[in-house]
Amino acid sequence: METKRFYIFSPGLRLWHWVNFFAILALFITGLYIGNPFFLGPIGYEATYAYDKGITMDLIRKIHFVAGYVFLSGFIFRVIIALFSKRDRLIIPPFWRRDYWIGLKEITLKYSLIMRDKEGNEYIRNAYARSVYPLIYLLFLFMIITGFAMYGMSNPGGLWASLFGWIIPLLGGEFMTHMWHHWIAWIIIIFAILHFYLVVREELIKQNGELTSMFTGYKVFEKEPVDIEDIKE
Repeated sequence: METKRFYIFSPGLRLWHWVNFFAILALFITGLYIGNPFFLGPIGYEATYAYDKGITMDLIRKIHFVAGYVFLSGFIFRVIIALFSKRDRLIIPPFWRRDYWIGLKEITLKYSLIMRDKEGNEYIRNAYARSVYPLIYLLFLFMIITGFAMYGMSNPGGLWASLFGWIIPLLGGEFMTHMWHHWIAWIIIIFAILHFYLVVREELIKQNGELTSMFTGYKVFEKEPVDIEDIKE
């Protein structure tokens, strides 16, 4: 069957995707350890002298903070490339369009194994992606605000406390801010696991470049996607 290749993901978006992936992974692992240390490192050392002694809470926190700055930088970069490239724009769910609801029905039937994957329309971004991704970006923003608000508590007169300190009383204090930060982190990780499953599933079943496109930028379609105009500059 004849297929068509479309250039979907720009180099900037692909770079952001992988940097963001590793930053989130580092943040999640170190965040779990900070919340509840699950292995023993050297104890009894002052933080100043801990680095040459092995794994310590001070070191784990430093890694967490560095990953947090990378995550923040990546978020700002993602916003910038979205402003200058239609291809990299985050498309909100077009609730007013009939094809959105048709696509939502089709993708639900496919993921439920009721409809064969070869049937239905083709989409650059299916209805699930259009619905979930804007929410995930909002969760990213929430994690940045709450994370740097807690980070700013170590310097109440500093930049981060000035910018985001208001979130702590809004969420009910330091403890509840920690808890909200923890809960949303788990939601993001659950999304990442489901995202990985669905991407690999699409790649294996349809061989459409769903996985490899995040390296090459290209996806393969059997027919022109109905939402092709969304990526045309």
